[in-house]
Amino acid sequence: MFKFLRRFLKEPEPSEQVRLQEKFVHFRRLLDNNNQALEIMADMEEKLSGDYVFDSSYISTQVHGLGEQVSGMVSALNLLTNNRYQKDLVPICQRLQDEMVAELEAVPTIPDTPYILPLSALHRDLAPAVGGKMANLGEIGNRVGLPVPQGFAITAAAYKRFLESSSLAADLYEKLSQADIEDLDSLKTLSRELQAMVRQAPLPPDLEEAIVQAARDLPTPWLAVRSSAVGEDTEFSFAGQFATLLNVDAASLPGHYKEIVASKFTSRAIFYWKYQQFSVNSLPMAVGVLAMVPARASGVMFSLDPPAPQDDTVQISAVWGLGQYAVDGTVSPDLFQVSRQPPHAITQRRVAGKPVALACKAAGGVEEVALSPEQAQAPCLSDGQVRTLAEIALQLEDHFGHPQDIEWTVGEAGNLIILQSRPLRISAPAFAEAERPPVPEPPAAPILPPGIRAVGGVAAGRVHLFLHDEDVSRIPPGAVVVSRQPSARLVLVMDRIAAIITEVGSPTGHMSILAREFRIPTLVEVGGATKVLTPGQIVTVDADAALIYPGIMPELLARNVKQDEAWRSDPVFLKLRRILKSVSRLNLLDPESPDFQAANCRTLHDITRFCHEKAMDAMFIPDMEKALDSHHVSRLKTGLPLNLFILDLGGGLRVTGAEQVTEADITSRPFKALLRGFHHPGVVWAGQVAPDLKGFISVFANTMYDTAKSERGLGGKSFAIVTESYLNFNSRIGYHFGIVDAFISEEKNDNYISFQFKGGAANIDRRERRARLVKQILDDLGFKAQTKGDLVQGRLVKLSLLETEQTLELAGLLIAFCRQLDLALTSEAVMERVLNAFKTGDYSLKVLRPQEAAAG
Repeated sequence: MFKFLRRFLKEPEPSEQVRLQEKFVHFRRLLDNNNQALEIMADMEEKLSGDYVFDSSYISTQVHGLGEQVSGMVSALNLLTNNRYQKDLVPICQRLQDEMVAELEAVPTIPDTPYILPLSALHRDLAPAVGGKMANLGEIGNRVGLPVPQGFAITAAAYKRFLESSSLAADLYEKLSQADIEDLDSLKTLSRELQAMVRQAPLPPDLEEAIVQAARDLPTPWLAVRSSAVGEDTEFSFAGQFATLLNVDAASLPGHYKEIVASKFTSRAIFYWKYQQFSVNSLPMAVGVLAMVPARASGVMFSLDPPAPQDDTVQISAVWGLGQYAVDGTVSPDLFQVSRQPPHAITQRRVAGKPVALACKAAGGVEEVALSPEQAQAPCLSDGQVRTLAEIALQLEDHFGHPQDIEWTVGEAGNLIILQSRPLRISAPAFAEAERPPVPEPPAAPILPPGIRAVGGVAAGRVHLFLHDEDVSRIPPGAVVVSRQPSARLVLVMDRIAAIITEVGSPTGHMSILAREFRIPTLVEVGGATKVLTPGQIVTVDADAALIYPGIMPELLARNVKQDEAWRSDPVFLKLRRILKSVSRLNLLDPESPDFQAANCRTLHDITRFCHEKAMDAMFIPDMEKALDSHHVSRLKTGLPLNLFILDLGGGLRVTGAEQVTEADITSRPFKALLRGFHHPGVVWAGQVAPDLKGFISVFANTMYDTAKSERGLGGKSFAIVTESYLNFNSRIGYHFGIVDAFISEEKNDNYISFQFKGGAANIDRRERRARLVKQILDDLGFKAQTKGDLVQGRLVKLSLLETEQTLELAGLLIAFCRQLDLALTSEAVMERVLNAFKTGDYSLKVLRPQEAAAG
């Protein structure tokens, strides 16, 4: 009785139509999540190019947004597949998100080192301990062998010891947490309070003793004391926000040290600090202590002119005295342009009037001194010194692997000394006042209309047509890879190719994200590239302008300065780069590989790729019989020999649920495109293929060649599930089974066509031969196709709406064209003739009916 009541009271099962509608809703949601996730990943990768300034707030927003989108994809996929991937994907996705958040909130680890490290022991690998400024200076003196001052670093470990002594760190944290960066007046007040706290806090005795003893060991009582914070002097301007003390007394070094630490808490630094969401333990303040060099002349040089790298020159500025006036604009410096090529000719010079100079005072400190008219008008450097400086600039650029911004000085004895070298942003302005002429136009016209820039840069090389994924190992080093559509498999050779060009694709696609990681100039949406560009042709790809030129264009390549990630030591930049290790690397390259499994997802990019592929598989329904359970299925009245039923999930028919509809009632864009292929005037749905077809069985003839069968249907029922933008079509034509699953929209990332064809009435050899034929045609249409016995499967993704419609029409034509060919394909030679017939538009296969062709 109770069982009966439970059955009686149980809510009725939802209809098959409702299930399919829900399935489509989940599918659309997954596509939306996928697009937004790929856009976030692409944007994060783009920030690593060095052309954009960003902050911790940006990273936080992107991390949480990306986590939401990828989690949404996992949820939607599980709803599509009855929680098939719940066990594997959900914990992996959560773990990766936890790793991102942990990295987002992580505080840099301060290495355990002595409080004092002499400059003679420093190199660039010690940047986390002594900051980039002092680490680079040690590298220059100890590994490059150039002259630098004597000195030492007070390490980040010393800073940690200082803050942890008494309650200084806790007090600073409490004050900083209350800071309101919108109220500039209160920031000034807070800055004074924090700096006073640092100045008044006693140094731990062991730290103070170490500082005093190190100062005693220097050969001069006068010092330059400057910040060398971990992360300072990088792309994102902490530079200039912290103090530098010149010509100060070595005996008072403990106080000078606290003054440098206190400069971490200026109102300007606090604003930037809070805006970047750093904690009090972030940006450890190491300090550089150098023997003061009384300077005859000083200046700055760039190993390459930032706004005009094509000029191939070193830029040098110089002033009399200390170098501060060379960078702060107090006086106009002398400017020299020097050829980077031996013997380093001075190509341009401008000697400015320099009426004053900054000099060391005998009793400590610095002062401005007036210069005589003769000295003011005289050049600060001899031609020999200019050339020597240029050679040093190129030597440092070669050692560090990136153009350099270098501070130098000439001592009283005329000796050159390097004070600092840091990475030069090529997009930064030069110190020269005159504007540079624009880069000249290339002498040749572009080969093709503009594409879309996916990854910027310029490269040249020989064209290599990449038409099949399995040929990736054949791509030679230095090639410009040209393909119909993007392929993530290219990651296997991205360390050696010059550029990528695809006829379709998106800047936010999987391949573009990978190419951005490898800094490979990449263009997508270059229509006709595989037809116009020929194998072996030498081209220059200007991805910045989205153009392709014939031959080598030196004037374009000259501006493409190779960047090196070693210079990016800003903590925010490094944080983003570490986070992207959990995000953008793609390990699941081949959906057909046995390794393409949920358990093998190691990044969020892997998860998006896996979910997108499996979502398309989930919508690719091989058996539609259940759809007939719905009362809303309509039969299509058509002149085609198809017994076709349609289930509209929304927007696919003018009227849903009618017992019978005509083709005029169809509003589904993909279905209409497929039917246009079926109706192609070259297709003959009745009549023999060839007069001598052996083994043509009578039952097949009765179903395939009876023109009166159009009302009764052929070979069983065919089904179509449709919406305005979606089609799942299952055809049963004779003994052949065809499936087309497609989605069309304005969003390229969503668009795809899945194609499957199988079966036939001939023996297995002929059926397999037809499968190979269909694969070759699909390959020519841009599909990624494969065969398994007599089954051929293909998938094409990320075409524009119009291109997807046009390809769907060809897919319909292909189904009609190939429906009976297994009987005709008696040999490989016949298969080649049929393949050529399709390529030449002989869709009625007159080539297999010679007499008819001759009569025509």
